[in-house]
Amino acid sequence: MKTSTICSVFLGLILISQYPFAANARSVGLRSGLIPVVCSASSDNAQCNSILGSNPQAAQAKSFPQLAKAVLEMAYDKAAAGQSFLKALAAETKSPALIQCANFDYDGVVMSFKSSLDELKEDPQTANYDAKVASDGTAQCDRGMAAGHVVNPEVTTLNSQITFYSELAFLVTNKL
Repeated sequence: MKTSTICSVFLGLILISQYPFAANARSVGLRSGLIPVVCSASSDNAQCNSILGSNPQAAQAKSFPQLAKAVLEMAYDKAAAGQSFLKALAAETKSPALIQCANFDYDGVVMSFKSSLDELKEDPQTANYDAKVASDGTAQCDRGMAAGHVVNPEVTTLNSQITFYSELAFLVTNKL
């Protein structure tokens, strides 16, 4: 074999090993097909794979109940952190729309994810419903921001992310 061919093969192997999903492909969740099943049904396959593949608990899930628990914990943590951000922003700006979003709309988001997590073992159907309705709070927040003529790209991005977590939580709890 020519030296240039060997170098090309070697370089190709290095590049493939550095691909973000290569490390995750060794994890149970991806290898067993759980994550691809959920992500293929999502509105953004690449983002789903990135989120779930980068979470060790999700990537190592051996069953849909384990994956659902991991997704709901991520969603709950993200929503709680988002609500803290919104409360700080609302306190700073004194915007009625942000106050409504932070203190009421996101109460529903956080409580829905928590309820879904709590119902996971006892009542998967209710867990699935709660996972889905978590996005109602983000939609209400978006509507309130628009009605109050408040434009904040960080809030818009947060609402979009939480809505996507709700979608993922709904998809995985639908497999229970």
